[in-house]
Amino acid sequence: MNDTFKYGDACESGDDKYVVAQFRSDASMAWVPDLRSFLNLAELKYRDFHPRRHQVMSNAEMWAKFEKGVQQAEITIVDPLYYKQAVLGDWLDQKAEPGIDFDLKMVNDSAGESMLQMSPLGIAEATSIDFYYQHVAFDETTGRFSPEAEFQDFSAPTIKRRAGGRLKDATVLAARSHAMLSPSERLEVIAICNHSSSTEYGTRCALLAKMCRIFDVDHPGSVPILNEFSERLTHAAGVGNVASILRGSSTMVSEEKSHSIDHIQAADMAAGWAVDLLIFSHGDYVELAKRFAWVGVNGVVVPG
Repeated sequence: MNDTFKYGDACESGDDKYVVAQFRSDASMAWVPDLRSFLNLAELKYRDFHPRRHQVMSNAEMWAKFEKGVQQAEITIVDPLYYKQAVLGDWLDQKAEPGIDFDLKMVNDSAGESMLQMSPLGIAEATSIDFYYQHVAFDETTGRFSPEAEFQDFSAPTIKRRAGGRLKDATVLAARSHAMLSPSERLEVIAICNHSSSTEYGTRCALLAKMCRIFDVDHPGSVPILNEFSERLTHAAGVGNVASILRGSSTMVSEEKSHSIDHIQAADMAAGWAVDLLIFSHGDYVELAKRFAWVGVNGVVVPG
């Protein structure tokens, strides 16, 4: 597997932010079994670590290992409040009246669709992908595109419904897509999808391979959508399909239980730690960015 393959897990903050933490496959994980052994736990989870954190702090060597370990994480945050405020502001500017012209469900539905449209999943409208797929559609049973398969509308309302229909479902799906493509990678992908012939084949494969993810089991409904998105991009980039750029896997995105995967246990720890740091810093993203390898919020990189 390539060195940029990443593992992720997530944690929700008390104010509905969805925080995804990721570790590259080549990140140092020695601290995970050490901390697991120190706390005498079968599996490392932040919910178990948090009430015993002072015990870890009392051991300077163990605490240093923990801090150095979690700082390797890349943090991706989606804040639904930003999208709800934008929807409300737009409707109020149009003189719409709450309780008459719209209600909370309408706000949440529109916010979720806007969130997905502004995420990397909205790339389809910025590339030639839709033209390619007018007659070739994704078959979820095979994980491949087939002319015989029923065409799948990939618009924001449709993928929100397919993910589960709730604002929470849209938030998880958007956050995972942001985690798969940084803002700069998103621009690169758009460029190669629109002008694939001008980019070397190996370069295209290397960029798309960076999207490989194994998430903890948390939201199975998002997985086929993210894999369809990956397939759409690989075809539009002239690569063929996901299997042609991966080794040992036929899909770009999967979920696996964390009990035997140190990287996912580390991601759980980093996500929980990030939420606590947000609380302690009163939501200061810049302060958060100083403590991790990378922080992005709603698709915008936070300077550290």
